[in-house]
Amino acid sequence: MAEKRRAPDDHVEDLTERHEPKNFKKVRFQLPRHHEGLPEKDSPATDTDDELFERTLRTMHVKERVHDILAAMYYDMHILSWRRNELMQNRIRPWPDLSFYRVQHQEAAWLIDRTMRRAMLAKVGQTSSEDLTYLSKQEAHRVGQFFRRLNLRVFAICAVSEAFRLALCKEDQLVWAVLVNKIAENWASIGTFARSRGLDWQGLLLKYADKDDSLLQQALAPVSDLAEEHPHHRVITNGPAPRKHSHRKPQYEGHLQINIDHNLFNPSYFKDKKDPTIRVPDRDGRCDLCYAERECDCWISHPTLATCLVELVDYPSRGIGVRALTRFKKGEILDQYLGELRPVDYQDDHAYALLHEPKMVEGSPLALISAKRYGNWTRFLNHSCKPSATFLKMTVGKKITMAVQAVRDIDIFEEITIDYGKGYWKNRVCLCGEPDCHSQGATKEETEA
Repeated sequence: MAEKRRAPDDHVEDLTERHEPKNFKKVRFQLPRHHEGLPEKDSPATDTDDELFERTLRTMHVKERVHDILAAMYYDMHILSWRRNELMQNRIRPWPDLSFYRVQHQEAAWLIDRTMRRAMLAKVGQTSSEDLTYLSKQEAHRVGQFFRRLNLRVFAICAVSEAFRLALCKEDQLVWAVLVNKIAENWASIGTFARSRGLDWQGLLLKYADKDDSLLQQALAPVSDLAEEHPHHRVITNGPAPRKHSHRKPQYEGHLQINIDHNLFNPSYFKDKKDPTIRVPDRDGRCDLCYAERECDCWISHPTLATCLVELVDYPSRGIGVRALTRFKKGEILDQYLGELRPVDYQDDHAYALLHEPKMVEGSPLALISAKRYGNWTRFLNHSCKPSATFLKMTVGKKITMAVQAVRDIDIFEEITIDYGKGYWKNRVCLCGEPDCHSQGATKEETEA
């Protein structure tokens, strides 16, 4: 894996002298490290402590509420895309799945209809403050706010989500304004998510395809079909709207890194021709799901929620990383670390290789999981000396597995990180900047090797 670097501390410019007001209070400014210890500066008093505290609580509440809405929006898009794909393959139950899909799609269509009708009336000068095109003046005002920051394509994608439609009608103005800004910041993520899952948002606009409207034609312009490949075959670069965002395919040593949903075992790689992940009761202990002492039928469901609600993102100077698109709780099993099973002495993967160890025996690895060519999203987890996830040896059903578990709560849009271990940094330099960084204890000769 590429070395992980952290951007240097942001420089906060020291303020020049200014005339002292009559009323002032002491405030310590954030200073660069080489200026620490300078005397406190004087700043005009603006809010009382109680007002500042209330404002802070209000800001925290709004942020939490917006993150809840965004997490629900991604989940809505995921579940509707999944049900549409199942419907197209005739694998969906007629009721209630089909009815739920129809209701959600119809409500989205009504919102688009109201928006397009008002836009067409505005072109001929027939709208006014008393216009009844929308259900309320609030809806008209908020849709206008949205279009001042974003375009019709993003609006159609968001309209499919019930969480977005409810926020449009029921949330207060501050929450709505922050939500629109957050959507604008993450428009590339939302657009790529919808396209890579096959979300049917263009169908909401096709009935107006004959209208002479540049914004509509731009929204209906042909785009590449990302749903033909696995979503984790795309790495996105998020940028401010309405600029173009880019994708690229993850590659290593000139080869595409292909997503798989189970470990690949080739008997010819092992002398005994046996799969080293097969469960041995005396060695691997009880099943971690049902606690059975012998083989059982337990298994970790796939795809997991994390598989569906994470994305690969290019992080400057750190390479590909993984970003959460929902909230994960401490202790949650995110997924399994997957790849090609190789003998322990395999030496051709120094970036993604992970030792596969039994749960009950320390220091006796059974195999090596090489994920440089074949693997899943867990191989792209960047390192941190203060990680949000960890590797966990588990016995599940008939096999043993290396799982990834959250060690603390993870927020939406937060990067998911893991500790590679001190052995990985023996001849590498970790620049994560955490207080207990592995490289702090390394010698000069080790870091320069």
